Amino acid sequence: MKVAVLNRHWATQGGGERYAGALAEALATDHDVHLLSPTRVDWPQLEERLGLDLSRTTPRMVPSDPGLSMPITREYDVLVNCSFMSAEPNGARRGIYVVLFPTRRGGASSLAKRVGARVLGPVLKRDDVGMAWGDGFHPAERSGLGVFRWTSAEAVVHLMLPAGTPTRVRLTFLAYRPRAVRPATVLLEVDGRVQARTKVGGDLRPVHLDVELVGRGGGGTIALVIRSDTFVPDDGDGDSRHLGVPLASIQVGRGARAWLLGRLPFLASRPAGDFVATYQEIVSISEFTRRWVRRWWERDSRVIYPPVAFATGGDHREPLILSVGRFFDERFGHSKKQLELVRAFRTLVTRGLPGWELHLVGGCQRRHAEYLARVRAEARGLPVHFHIEAPGAKLRELYRRAGIYWHAAGLGESERRHPERLEHFGISTVEAMGAGAVPIVVGKAGQAEIVQHEVNGYHVRSLGELAARTLQVAQDPGLRGRLADAARRRAGEFSTKRFAERVRALVNDGGSA
Repeated sequence: MKVAVLNRHWATQGGGERYAGALAEALATDHDVHLLSPTRVDWPQLEERLGLDLSRTTPRMVPSDPGLSMPITREYDVLVNCSFMSAEPNGARRGIYVVLFPTRRGGASSLAKRVGARVLGPVLKRDDVGMAWGDGFHPAERSGLGVFRWTSAEAVVHLMLPAGTPTRVRLTFLAYRPRAVRPATVLLEVDGRVQARTKVGGDLRPVHLDVELVGRGGGGTIALVIRSDTFVPDDGDGDSRHLGVPLASIQVGRGARAWLLGRLPFLASRPAGDFVATYQEIVSISEFTRRWVRRWWERDSRVIYPPVAFATGGDHREPLILSVGRFFDERFGHSKKQLELVRAFRTLVTRGLPGWELHLVGGCQRRHAEYLARVRAEARGLPVHFHIEAPGAKLRELYRRAGIYWHAAGLGESERRHPERLEHFGISTVEAMGAGAVPIVVGKAGQAEIVQHEVNGYHVRSLGELAARTLQVAQDPGLRGRLADAARRRAGEFSTKRFAERVRALVNDGGSA
């Protein structure tokens, strides 16, 4: 079969990309596999760093606009979407969506939808007014100010308006463009002629743009084109979308009734979940993810744990604590908490743990350089070593040397309020266990599925617990050896071989994996 594996974030070379690459590698033994990416990727470097062999696959550049993925994926028998937080719809004969963690369904709650249908619907219904989304819009998102949709460089809204007299159409944009990005010039066009223009960005105030239009009668619609400058977010997750301006309302006419009508297309939709219905099967990377898929998307899914390749070679354990993960400021979401880890290590040094070192491995994008600087400053005077953008060979060497492995994602975070900030699985933890390091991790979400407390490692809930458990393991070589042996056995359950078998069965047997 002709199979497409889509990932928007190949260049970040993280756990999601390891999953996508291993899946493509497994399927390439039987099928013609294409790697879809909206950005250029150094494939040899990716293979070396992630321990993959993609020689049987074919890379393919695709447009960044998610609205264009449907016609492209129609060329394939199977689309496997392995892109984190992706909202691309499936156009292939069969679609499989791999969920690292689901997006929240935006839009109104079920109660608000019922109220809207029973109360607002009859009030707002007008035979001579209508609106339909055209091309160029990204799926809707929710913020503290409500639901909105990002435009691309060119987005189209189709309007049906009263014939004969001019009607005011007001578009409201939110000023969500990053401050580092210059304000966008926004043009409204009809039939190739500019009707209005404004600037969006630079402050936090919403921007209203008005245009007077006359309906065409007979059910004819007006194509209102929104043109704007675009930027690429680059928010640490390799988001390669070209974003224009965030549209929050399209108001036709004046008054409260018109305002409600302008919000209804946003509030009545299920923006973040619209694409899900185009996929026949959903795959979750952990039971934790599966629970939230069921809760937020109302879809069941099968669990296929990520594949883990283990470091081979000598087994010379050193007084070395290792932690692997991108440096990502917690203000922007999913942080690996390196700042807290350094503070815990300082506590250990103060308590008299001689000879041990802390090694932090991970990438860091420019947006998070300030966070990395804060971690370095916190580590000043301590035996803490940083390995930024380390090659795969260096990482595997550190795995073989480490006696203890730390993972603190989710520390101090509420699963109920912010489940997306917890570790969805934790490939690096399994890699460390396979190499013989004893895992001491935050006992939540995916980490709790991997590490069995007091069997092959420890769960902790605070920095104090992390320091105490680390002292216990570091000062008792016998305990460390028993836990390390059990950790290796546990890691074997997440091998690349088992993963490949499950993936091939899923695709070849139509979902009977």
